[in-house]
Amino acid sequence: MSQSVTTPEPITASHIRTILSQHGYRITSPRQRIVEQALLHDRPFTAEQLVAELRNHEDGSESNIGRATIYRTLEILASMDVLSRVIQPGGHAAYVVDAPGHRHHLVCSQCSATVAFTSCPIDELVQDLIADTQFQIHDHMLEVFGLCPECQPPTNAT
Repeated sequence: MSQSVTTPEPITASHIRTILSQHGYRITSPRQRIVEQALLHDRPFTAEQLVAELRNHEDGSESNIGRATIYRTLEILASMDVLSRVIQPGGHAAYVVDAPGHRHHLVCSQCSATVAFTSCPIDELVQDLIADTQFQIHDHMLEVFGLCPECQPPTNAT
């Protein structure tokens, strides 16, 4: 029996600012710029990509946002479940902007397009593992790799 795949609603900068405030974080100008830049990505991005993108302002002036601030902010956003860490086909980690909540990802192994889904086929397995191993399982992740519709080779329909 197949489970339906539910994709979460996209998150906004305003929602992220609210979440940061609720967790006691100030909305500094660098954090705001990092959030805005992250939201521009519709595919997974690395911290180093964000560093490069934020290095220069559109007007040509250099940014005063340090690498450590970017990495720290990404970690804060990931800890608050606003970003998800995903493993890319090559094995390196990247971030995806997601609405808070439990989710898993489909990842295109060719173009890295990522689709979040909230149905969880692992819950029953986790309960069995707890019973069998006495582990205190606190989290899990599932990433399914394949080819997105745009990267699939054309089929010869006759």
